[in-house]
Amino acid sequence: MFAHWWHHPQISRLQARFSARPRNPLLRITTALLGAALLAVLLVAGVFIGSAMLIATALLRLVRRRPAQSHDGHVIEGQFRKPPADAHALPRPH
Repeated sequence: MFAHWWHHPQISRLQARFSARPRNPLLRITTALLGAALLAVLLVAGVFIGSAMLIATALLRLVRRRPAQSHDGHVIEGQFRKPPADAHALPRPH
């Protein structure tokens, strides 16, 4: 029912343009090997670029590391209570 658009003339021409394969077996093998080599080159380049980005980020973080700040006058003091050990839930407001 819905697959009638698949046989539209423009779709058929588009399929024919991108699915044309050479008939010579040697040329087919060569084309396949070139495609596999291109895929391998792109994969290796992606791995090297990704690892270079990670290394550069790590080095930048090491270089930009700030010294530890002292907390002289910025201490907040307070009193805290530890809840009893048998309390399993927070108290509910009534």
